[in-house]
Amino acid sequence: MLDEKEYNFDEAFSVKKLLETLNLNPESHIVLVNGAIKTSDSKISEDAEVRIVRAVSGG
Repeated sequence: MLDEKEYNFDEAFSVKKLLETLNLNPESHIVLVNGAIKTSDSKISEDAEVRIVRAVSGG
């Protein structure tokens, strides 16, 4: 299931701040900015395309 939502932001912020704002656990989500995987301290510009993917593990 793909749950696509669109948000608009007025300023740049970090990946960490994005996940905190959306109440998502950074250990279970991967953030792609303009198609590239980013770390929690990476900055996101207000015009960037962001995709958040839930990391799934199994055994």
